Amino acid sequence: MLISKTDSCLLIIDVQERLTPCMHEPRRIIDGCSRLLKGANILNVPVIITEQYPKGLGQSFFDIREAAPETAIYFEKTSLSAVREEGFAKRLASLNKKQIVIAGVEEHICVLQTAVELKEAGYDVFVVTDASGSRSPENERIAVQRLKQEGVFLAGVEMVLFEWLRKAGSPEFKDIQNRLIK
Repeated sequence: MLISKTDSCLLIIDVQERLTPCMHEPRRIIDGCSRLLKGANILNVPVIITEQYPKGLGQSFFDIREAAPETAIYFEKTSLSAVREEGFAKRLASLNKKQIVIAGVEEHICVLQTAVELKEAGYDVFVVTDASGSRSPENERIAVQRLKQEGVFLAGVEMVLFEWLRKAGSPEFKDIQNRLIK
Protein backbone atom coordinates (compact mmCIF):
# COMPACT_ATOMS: atom_id res chain seq x y z
CA MET A 1 0.00 0.00 0.00
CA LEU A 2 1.31 3.44 -0.95
CA ILE A 3 0.90 6.52 1.22
CA SER A 4 -1.57 8.98 -0.28
CA LYS A 5 -1.36 12.72 0.38
CA THR A 6 -5.15 12.94 0.22
CA ASP A 7 -5.77 10.04 2.62
CA SER A 8 -3.02 10.68 5.19
CA CYS A 9 -1.97 12.95 7.98
CA LEU A 10 1.43 13.40 9.60
CA LEU A 11 1.82 12.82 13.34
CA ILE A 12 5.05 14.08 14.93
CA ILE A 13 5.50 12.68 18.42
CA ASP A 14 7.36 14.48 21.23
CA VAL A 15 10.36 15.98 19.40
CA GLN A 16 10.96 18.37 22.30
CA GLU A 17 13.72 20.64 23.59
CA ARG A 18 14.69 18.67 26.69
CA LEU A 19 13.86 15.19 25.43
CA THR A 20 15.29 14.96 21.92
CA PRO A 21 18.94 15.83 22.73
CA CYS A 22 19.07 12.63 24.85
CA MET A 23 18.28 10.46 21.82
CA HIS A 24 20.71 8.44 19.75
CA GLU A 25 21.45 10.62 16.68
CA PRO A 26 19.14 13.50 17.65
CA ARG A 27 20.04 15.58 14.59
CA ARG A 28 18.88 12.75 12.28
CA ILE A 29 15.51 12.69 14.03
CA ILE A 30 15.07 16.48 14.02
CA ASP A 31 16.13 16.82 10.38
CA GLY A 32 13.92 13.93 9.26
CA CYS A 33 10.87 15.31 11.06
CA SER A 34 11.57 18.80 9.69
CA ARG A 35 11.73 17.47 6.13
CA LEU A 36 8.44 15.61 6.61
CA LEU A 37 6.80 18.75 8.03
CA LYS A 38 8.02 20.90 5.14
CA GLY A 39 6.79 18.30 2.65
CA ALA A 40 3.41 18.12 4.39
CA ASN A 41 3.19 21.90 4.21
CA ILE A 42 3.97 21.98 0.47
CA LEU A 43 1.41 19.24 -0.24
CA ASN A 44 -1.29 20.35 2.24
CA VAL A 45 -1.11 17.18 4.32
CA PRO A 46 -2.61 17.83 7.77
CA VAL A 47 -0.22 17.73 10.74
CA ILE A 48 -0.59 16.93 14.43
CA ILE A 49 2.37 17.51 16.76
CA THR A 50 2.27 16.04 20.25
CA GLU A 51 4.21 17.31 23.23
CA GLN A 52 4.73 15.03 26.21
CA TYR A 53 4.42 17.02 29.46
CA PRO A 54 5.84 20.26 28.00
CA LYS A 55 6.25 21.88 31.45
CA GLY A 56 8.99 19.38 32.19
CA LEU A 57 10.26 18.37 28.74
CA GLY A 58 9.93 21.72 26.97
CA GLN A 59 8.04 22.62 23.85
CA SER A 60 8.66 21.16 20.42
CA PHE A 61 12.22 21.69 19.20
CA PHE A 62 12.72 25.04 17.42
CA ASP A 63 13.38 23.32 14.06
CA ILE A 64 10.07 21.46 14.38
CA ARG A 65 8.07 24.59 15.22
CA GLU A 66 9.76 26.45 12.36
CA ALA A 67 9.06 23.69 9.80
CA ALA A 68 5.48 23.04 10.92
CA PRO A 69 2.67 24.41 8.78
CA GLU A 70 0.65 27.23 10.35
CA THR A 71 -2.31 24.85 10.36
CA ALA A 72 -0.49 22.24 12.50
CA ILE A 73 -2.43 21.07 15.54
CA TYR A 74 -0.34 20.99 18.74
CA PHE A 75 -1.54 18.49 21.31
CA GLU A 76 -0.21 18.27 24.89
CA LYS A 77 -0.22 14.84 26.47
CA THR A 78 0.86 12.90 29.51
CA SER A 79 -0.23 9.48 28.24
CA LEU A 80 2.53 7.55 26.51
CA SER A 81 0.19 6.64 23.67
CA ALA A 82 -1.37 9.75 22.15
CA VAL A 83 -4.49 7.66 21.52
CA ARG A 84 -5.12 7.43 25.27
CA GLU A 85 -5.03 11.21 25.74
CA GLU A 86 -8.47 12.75 26.15
CA GLY A 87 -9.63 14.39 22.94
CA PHE A 88 -6.87 13.04 20.71
CA ALA A 89 -8.87 10.30 18.97
CA LYS A 90 -11.74 12.68 18.30
CA ARG A 91 -9.41 15.36 16.93
CA LEU A 92 -7.67 12.82 14.68
CA ALA A 93 -10.99 11.42 13.45
CA SER A 94 -12.13 14.96 12.55
CA LEU A 95 -9.37 15.08 9.91
CA ASN A 96 -11.09 12.18 8.11
CA LYS A 97 -7.83 10.45 7.11
CA LYS A 98 -7.30 6.69 7.14
CA GLN A 99 -3.48 6.69 6.87
CA ILE A 100 -1.34 8.01 9.72
CA VAL A 101 2.35 8.71 9.09
CA ILE A 102 4.24 8.81 12.40
CA ALA A 103 7.72 10.06 13.31
CA GLY A 104 9.32 11.13 16.57
CA VAL A 105 10.53 9.87 19.93
CA GLU A 106 10.90 7.63 21.73
CA GLU A 107 10.48 4.97 19.11
CA HIS A 108 10.15 2.10 21.59
CA ILE A 109 7.73 3.95 23.89
CA CYS A 110 5.41 6.73 22.66
CA VAL A 111 5.84 6.09 18.93
CA LEU A 112 5.30 2.34 19.30
CA GLN A 113 2.34 2.57 21.68
CA THR A 114 0.62 5.22 19.56
CA ALA A 115 1.24 3.29 16.33
CA VAL A 116 -0.08 0.00 17.72
CA GLU A 117 -3.20 1.59 19.19
CA LEU A 118 -3.93 3.51 15.97
CA LYS A 119 -3.61 0.25 14.03
CA GLU A 120 -5.97 -1.43 16.49
CA ALA A 121 -8.40 1.47 15.91
CA GLY A 122 -8.46 0.63 12.18
CA TYR A 123 -5.98 3.12 10.73
CA ASP A 124 -3.24 2.24 8.24
CA VAL A 125 -0.13 3.24 10.18
CA PHE A 126 3.33 4.05 8.80
CA VAL A 127 6.30 4.73 11.10
CA VAL A 128 9.12 6.71 9.51
CA THR A 129 12.13 4.96 11.00
CA ASP A 130 14.80 7.40 9.81
CA ALA A 131 12.89 10.26 11.47
CA SER A 132 12.26 8.38 14.73
CA GLY A 133 14.54 7.25 17.50
CA SER A 134 15.27 6.28 21.07
CA ARG A 135 18.06 6.84 23.55
CA SER A 136 19.84 3.66 22.47
CA PRO A 137 20.27 1.96 19.09
CA GLU A 138 19.18 -1.31 20.73
CA ASN A 139 15.81 0.17 21.69
CA GLU A 140 15.39 1.50 18.14
CA ARG A 141 16.14 -1.97 16.74
CA ILE A 142 13.70 -3.67 19.09
CA ALA A 143 11.02 -1.06 18.34
CA VAL A 144 11.29 -1.64 14.58
CA GLN A 145 11.10 -5.40 15.09
CA ARG A 146 8.02 -5.05 17.31
CA LEU A 147 6.31 -2.62 14.92
CA LYS A 148 6.74 -5.16 12.11
CA GLN A 149 5.29 -7.90 14.33
CA GLU A 150 2.27 -5.68 15.02
CA GLY A 151 1.67 -5.12 11.29
CA VAL A 152 2.69 -1.46 11.21
CA PHE A 153 4.21 -0.33 7.91
CA LEU A 154 7.78 1.02 8.00
CA ALA A 155 8.91 3.90 5.79
CA GLY A 156 11.71 6.40 5.24
CA VAL A 157 11.48 10.17 4.85
CA GLU A 158 12.11 10.14 1.10
CA MET A 159 9.75 7.20 0.65
CA VAL A 160 6.95 9.23 2.27
CA LEU A 161 7.72 12.39 0.27
CA PHE A 162 7.78 10.58 -3.08
CA GLU A 163 4.67 8.53 -2.30
CA TRP A 164 2.86 11.74 -1.43
CA LEU A 165 4.04 13.20 -4.76
CA ARG A 166 3.48 10.14 -7.02
CA LYS A 167 4.47 12.05 -10.17
CA ALA A 168 7.42 14.14 -11.36
CA GLY A 169 7.19 17.45 -13.14
CA SER A 170 4.81 19.36 -10.89
CA PRO A 171 5.87 22.56 -9.11
CA GLU A 172 5.49 20.66 -5.81
CA PHE A 173 7.80 17.90 -7.06
CA LYS A 174 10.46 20.42 -8.01
CA ASP A 175 10.09 22.28 -4.71
CA ILE A 176 10.43 19.09 -2.66
CA GLN A 177 13.28 17.77 -4.80
CA ASN A 178 15.22 21.04 -4.53
CA ARG A 179 14.59 21.73 -0.84
CA LEU A 180 14.12 18.38 0.89
CA ILE A 181 15.93 15.60 -0.97
CA LYS A 182 19.48 15.05 0.24
